[in-house]
Amino acid sequence: MFQQSFFRNFFASALLLVAQLSFAASIPAPSMQMITLRAGTAVSLTLNETFNAEDVSVGNAIDFMVRSNVTVNGKVVIAAGAIAEGWVKDVKGACDGTCKGCATITITVESVQTVDGQRIYLRSIPHVIKAPCCKGTATAEIGANLSARVLNDVKINA
Repeated sequence: MFQQSFFRNFFASALLLVAQLSFAASIPAPSMQMITLRAGTAVSLTLNETFNAEDVSVGNAIDFMVRSNVTVNGKVVIAAGAIAEGWVKDVKGACDGTCKGCATITITVESVQTVDGQRIYLRSIPHVIKAPCCKGTATAEIGANLSARVLNDVKINA
């Protein structure tokens, strides 16, 4: 009796598994293709954090977020919300009292992640954040908008 119920359950489970696999095989897979993302393609970004000249140093990493999808031939290659990374390139602290040495922070965007998981390099014009002359410190605000461009042609699986 035990063997019959065991084999009956085993075969029922096997038939169920075959049915599930057959159903899964009948669902078409999304079409993926290699797409070339060209050098110079614009990427719109927003700053993900707030910081000031007193809190950062040259070389500190900064997080950005992609503001809108980057598409090639109707396919998304860099998704809105993807994280990009940049660096603090220069910092000048509080005012030196002459109104020539106002506080500034210079930042750039360096890389971003594509939809297939690659980290690709970007180039950006250094973005300089200035304090009002002799009135406090330079502060980079969350949500500040920047743009960058793809540095090299890249093949993306999208």
